[in-house]
Amino acid sequence: MTPSEGMLLDRAGQELPLAELASLWPLGGWTSVTPVAGGKNEHLRVSAGDGVHYLRRSYRSKPREELTRQLHLMQLLRDRGFPAPEVVPASSGENHVELAGRLWIATRGVEGTPFDDGSPAHLRALGQTLARYHRIVADLPAPVNEPAILAELRSRSDEEGMDPALRARTAHLVERLACLLPSLPRVVVHGGARRGSLVFDGGQVAGVLDFDSSHPDMRVLDLAVAVHDVSKVYTSQGQHDHKVALNLNRVTDLLAAYSLDMRLTAAEVEALPLLLEAKRLKRSLGRRSRALRGESLSDNDHAKIRLEDQRLAWLDGHRDSLLAACSKALA
Repeated sequence: MTPSEGMLLDRAGQELPLAELASLWPLGGWTSVTPVAGGKNEHLRVSAGDGVHYLRRSYRSKPREELTRQLHLMQLLRDRGFPAPEVVPASSGENHVELAGRLWIATRGVEGTPFDDGSPAHLRALGQTLARYHRIVADLPAPVNEPAILAELRSRSDEEGMDPALRARTAHLVERLACLLPSLPRVVVHGGARRGSLVFDGGQVAGVLDFDSSHPDMRVLDLAVAVHDVSKVYTSQGQHDHKVALNLNRVTDLLAAYSLDMRLTAAEVEALPLLLEAKRLKRSLGRRSRALRGESLSDNDHAKIRLEDQRLAWLDGHRDSLLAACSKALA
């Protein structure tokens, strides 16, 4: 489909402004445009005379200042030799455009293949690439008084009607992480260091995507995201243990690859399992909070709550072995 051949609807059923976008980013003439699923943002894949590009519309509440900081980060990374996406300016010369109150950007497509779960080289590449990213951004200011995840956990657990056991567990976890905060290095984290963020050319990383969640925070937060993403054990859809357990060998291998270029601190090793727990609690408490406010939860919401409860139970039963797997990175 091209802008002149019809229309595309966004996930809410509203027409996307294809003609305006084609005028703002001609790209040598559009030949086709297709939606790309995934995430909070709206993505379009555009084949054009100048090659394949991706147009992204930010979610409705995305602040302009946050987007401009992320675009600046992507350009700085490219200037320093890191394979961040190339932002393509609009015909106005601006690196982003507002249409109907929504912010749009365009990036040049990166050729390559996705992460291969069966490839040890790809697993190592994720750890090494994340370490390289942290080394490159180490000189950037990263002011943060309290990480957002701690503030959110504290707020959710304090809501009236919250389960007392969950409230006590959350308070204990927040206290332990707060004690470690002075010893945890801060950087501008990538925020979404997952398998899907990497594009490969053979065993080499050709591109690193998804800087939409980058922000100043604890450096170890990126590791917690990456560890959980690549070490989840997949069984079969619908099984009680599907995506519950973690493969501790993959945890160790990822952290070992990271440590080749960026040394983990003892405080980060201690904080990493706590952050894995914090992420699970955050998701569980978020849905429970919606129910406390009177919102009717879907069957999928209830399934997600059960999944996070199972993950927390697994973490409880493997606390020592998980910490040992993380600690090998200090050896």
